[in-house]
Amino acid sequence: MITGHASHQVGLDADIWLTPMPNRQLSRDEREEMSAVMMVARRPARRRSERLDAEPSHRDSRRRAGTERATHLVNAAIKKALCREARGDRSWLSKVRPMYGHDYHFHIRIKCPPGSGECEGQPEPSASEGCKAGDLAYWFKDSVIHPKPPKAPLKPRPPMTLAQLPAACRQVLAAPDARQ
Repeated sequence: MITGHASHQVGLDADIWLTPMPNRQLSRDEREEMSAVMMVARRPARRRSERLDAEPSHRDSRRRAGTERATHLVNAAIKKALCREARGDRSWLSKVRPMYGHDYHFHIRIKCPPGSGECEGQPEPSASEGCKAGDLAYWFKDSVIHPKPPKAPLKPRPPMTLAQLPAACRQVLAAPDARQ
């Protein structure tokens, strides 16, 4: 991706839209042109709109988020809805973590493959499902939902250069084109 998403550059992260599948096969053009669907309900509050819960019409499609062998980052309102509605085995909820944004998609962070010395892993999820009121309270504070703008504009990060990529990534980019 050329616009941010630096964590996607190493191939261990991916974004998956939360858009429900239609009841028919999409054409190539439809797949390329369709947009993601907002999964977090907007609720009018004082003078601004707050996103504090997930859209009810899309909740049933989200349990899959924590069933794979990866960590999933979702909007805190989606995590709250998953916690509220999960039944039976809830252990998968520990792999679903709240994160800013992620209201149109969930972010998958795949574990480093065994024996990959250059891969920097992430902390294992705790055994807690992360659903207690205190676990999610931070994400619903007014200062988090409506942050104050910075006093000075933030300086954009410089783009990643080829020299900054891990050696294995540079090898892939330098490999001859298999189609030639």
